[in-house]
Amino acid sequence: MPERDSLAPAPMVAATPADATDIAHLRDRLAQWMIDNGIGQWLPGEYPAVTMAEEAGRGEWFVWRKSPEILTAAVRLVWRDPEFWGADQTPAGYIHGLMVAPEFRGNDLGVRILRFCADHTRANGIALQRLDAAADNPVLRKYYTTHGFTEVRETRLPPRFHGTAHVVLMEKSLRMHR
Repeated sequence: MPERDSLAPAPMVAATPADATDIAHLRDRLAQWMIDNGIGQWLPGEYPAVTMAEEAGRGEWFVWRKSPEILTAAVRLVWRDPEFWGADQTPAGYIHGLMVAPEFRGNDLGVRILRFCADHTRANGIALQRLDAAADNPVLRKYYTTHGFTEVRETRLPPRFHGTAHVVLMEKSLRMHR
C-alpha cells in the first residue's frame, strides 16, 4: 500500500476530456471489484468514456493523480441533478462517482475528496451537499452517514444504470455552526 506522505502533494484538479479514458477505466475496475464482492452498484461499461469526456468538458469531473500516468481518485460534482432528485432541484453540490483506486485505499482519500467537494460547493455560494448510494449497500450508507450525511429518501435508480434497483438520496448541510 502506498504511504500517506506519497499522496500529500497531489490536489484534486479539474479533469479535462483527455482524462475520461482513465476515469472510465477506474470506474470499470471498481465495478468489477463490486461484482466480485457481491455488491450490486455499478456494472463495467455502463458509463462510457465519451460521456465522461463531455462531462469533463463542462467542468463536472475532478481528478487526483499521483503522477501524470497514475489516476488515484476521481469525483463528479454538478449543480443540478434531475436524473436522481427529480423535481427537487434545491441548490446543492451533487456528488457522483466518488472513486478511489483500490491500491490507494486506506489513505483517507474518500474523506479528502468529500472535503474538496464541500469546499468547492461552498466556494460557489451553496451550503448543501447531496449524493446517492445504492440502497442495498449498507457499508457505503454507513460511510456517508458517519461523515455527516442524512438519508432523505429511497428512489429508483435512473434507467441508464443497471447495477441496483434503488438508491438512497442523502444530504449534508455545509452551513457553519456557531
